[in-house]
Amino acid sequence: MRNLGLGLSLLDSFYAFPIYRSPRRHTSHRPSRPKRAVAELLPLGLVAALMLWLARWPVLSGTGLSALTLAIGFGMLAGNLLPKRWLLPLAPGAGLARQHLLRLGVALYGLRLTFGAVVALGSAGVVVPLLMLAGTLLVGLWLGTKLLGLSWREALVISAGSAVCSAAAAIAVASVLRSDERHTAMAVATVVLFGTLGMFLYPALYELAVQQWQWPVSARLFGIFTGATLHEVAQVIASGQMVNPAVADAAVVAKMVRVLALAPLLLLIALWPRGSSKPKGSAGRARSLLKSVPWFALGFIAVMALHSAGWVPADWKPALITFDDWLLASAMLAIGLQTRLGDLLHAGRRPMVLAGLLFVFLVSAGALLCWAAA
Repeated sequence: MRNLGLGLSLLDSFYAFPIYRSPRRHTSHRPSRPKRAVAELLPLGLVAALMLWLARWPVLSGTGLSALTLAIGFGMLAGNLLPKRWLLPLAPGAGLARQHLLRLGVALYGLRLTFGAVVALGSAGVVVPLLMLAGTLLVGLWLGTKLLGLSWREALVISAGSAVCSAAAAIAVASVLRSDERHTAMAVATVVLFGTLGMFLYPALYELAVQQWQWPVSARLFGIFTGATLHEVAQVIASGQMVNPAVADAAVVAKMVRVLALAPLLLLIALWPRGSSKPKGSAGRARSLLKSVPWFALGFIAVMALHSAGWVPADWKPALITFDDWLLASAMLAIGLQTRLGDLLHAGRRPMVLAGLLFVFLVSAGALLCWAAA
């Protein structure tokens, strides 16, 4: 009964591995890591495949809802409304999907782009994301420390989540700063809230600007705006696909500019003098910096280079793109399952206010910069 109780308590954890093993009887028969990963991903992967099928269903395909939108929507509803025990089969695969499948999916997204498409974005595709990154960090630090009374570490972690590449950036900056885990959790919660809000808001803004106000907003320009201001990579892809593929492609390129800027930003933070640096601490920050390099962004560039050179067989592309859609849908489903309203409510009022102000800054300043670059 003690073992059963321990197992049930572990099962209640969202990230727990939901299988109790007796070390004496099953050690020799323990499956290999690849087989274990496949077994863990199977339930979540099947639901993601169902989302892909539903997105192609005639009833839904005409609504503009992509498989990624359906996946995160289903995940959020299931994560907040269904009992935890019903979600246990999806829990082990969710952690793998958020970490590994998302990165692999972003890297393979390079199959949809070429360097010619990047050049077509012009200088705005690089300048606007970098200006928004720097501006968001500076505004966030000032608002957080001067207006809201947060510590500079807390303000920087939250600002990095909004400025660079969301939860990954917040975690990376916090690890280099050796910040409190509570600050990291708050930053991730604010990113999930406002990034998800923006993911659904941006397509509505596009329809309002183009259809209602008749503004001459091109797919290229709105894609740059989306990639330069929205939080998560997956949210950028999903939001862009809700509008059209051209917006999604431009948005991903602009977003990759922000993601690639994470490495030099972390280096700057690690080397910034803080008065009480010790050799051991510097070495720890260096290790955190190396671990935080966005290798998936470099993979995205490598895959795009292969595609641009024509080294990807044309017969392989449809299957690879479908596989990439499944990877991203699995990641969005996992992100949706992690989005708990209770966690967001416990994030704290001042960090949430700061993230909200930065969201308003991203939308308004990003729109002004894109208008000036048009």
